[in-house]
Order: sequence, then C-alpha cells, then structure tokens
Amino acid sequence: MRTQMKWELEDPYNLIVFMFGFVMLGITFFSGLTGSDVTFMISGPDGIIVSEAAKTLGLMLPRLGTEEYTIFALTGALLVSLMMRYDRDTRVAKSVYSLPVRNHSVVLSKALSAMVLLSLASVLSAFLAFVYIHWDVSNLIEKALFDEGFLTGYLLYWAMMVLYVVSVSALVAMLSPNTFASLLGSITLLYSPLVLKLRSLPPAVIEDAFFKAYTTQFYPSDRIAAFIDGSFYMGILLPAVMLGAALILSEWRDVS
Repeated sequence: MRTQMKWELEDPYNLIVFMFGFVMLGITFFSGLTGSDVTFMISGPDGIIVSEAAKTLGLMLPRLGTEEYTIFALTGALLVSLMMRYDRDTRVAKSVYSLPVRNHSVVLSKALSAMVLLSLASVLSAFLAFVYIHWDVSNLIEKALFDEGFLTGYLLYWAMMVLYVVSVSALVAMLSPNTFASLLGSITLLYSPLVLKLRSLPPAVIEDAFFKAYTTQFYPSDRIAAFIDGSFYMGILLPAVMLGAALILSEWRDVS
C-alpha cells in the first residue's frame, strides 16, 4: 500500500490538481480574510479581554463557505476520479490490479492518497492565509490555537470535510462507467446540499456543529466533545460507511 500511495502522490496529473486546489483555495481564503471586518468591544480584567480576543480570532480561522467549498469539492472529485477511474479507462488498471494485492487494498491506497493531497491543499492554504493576515498578533494566534483548543477542533473539522468529499467521490467512482461520469456524479452529489440548502448534510452540518461548539462551550475539552457529538453521524459515520461500500464494490467489479 505504501508503494501505491507513493506512486499516486508523485503522479503529475494528481500534483497538477493539488496545485490547482492549493492556489485557488489560498486566494479565496485570503480574499475572505481581508474582506471581513470584525469589531468587538470587551470590558473587564485583562485576562478576560485576551481570552475573548483569542476566541474571536479562533472563530475567524478560514473554513468552507460557498466559494471555498466549491473549489474544495471540485479538487477532491478531480483527485478521486483521476486516481480511481482514469487508470481503468486507459487500461493501466489491468497491470495495477494484476499485482498480488486485493482490489480493496489498491482502492484504499488511492483514497488515502487523495485525502493526503486534499488535506494539504486546504489546511496549508488556510493556515498560510490566516498567519499572513494576522501575524502581527502572533500571541493571540498561539493562545487561540492551543489555550482555547481551536487547533484540535480545526483539524477535526478539516478531517471530516476531507473524509466526506473523498468517500462520496470514491463510491461514485466505483459505480461509474468512466472518468467523466465519475467526476460529474461526484460534483453533483457534493454540491447538491448547497443548492438545496440542506443543513442536515455536509458541509453545513459540520460547520454548524463547529460554530455551535466553539461559541457555547467554555472549556476546550467540552468544545471538542460537543463538536464531535454534533457532527458524528454525518461527518464520520456516513463517510466511513460510504468508503466501506466503495471498498466492497471494488472487490465485486472488474477493472473496466
């Protein structure tokens, strides 16, 4: 699996898609941060003022709005479609799947590779844009990330988003006859909740759980627990089931 992942991570087509996502998400995050105008007034002891300022800064960490999610979903769908369908369309899969490994192991390595590239494209661009804008209050950034517990929750937020996009795309890829159908089907399913304004499906349900947890809970551990509790079914369980279904389907169908 490690060799397969290395091969996928070094594939030039996958790296081009990664660079597309990284640059476009970085530009969008930067524009969102520079265009936001947040003003807050706090009175009281210095410790309370610093804590509330750090919490406000933590809530400004770049997340997926409509524009960002569109680029994020497109990047994930492209990565998965290229990894799981393109080699089948070009018959390269006949050599890959003839190796002494199970089909589900090959598909899992492709899914994990897509998760790695999508995570790097999104998290790195988000942090770089955020730090570049707010580097002059580095002490507040450190307090927000560590003392207020935003770092753990923020990484969990991205892990759920990445898992959801890759799982949906992987299941569609296993059901699709070719790369084009896989890409079109993945984008349709990933973008439908935004068009239909469904708050019970990602990305809205994960975003709502994160915002509610970090605005209603006081202690970092309580925030993380509340976030997981509010997003577990749609952010973890559902994607895990879809990814499992994709792995099962990979064993049932041939490489065409």
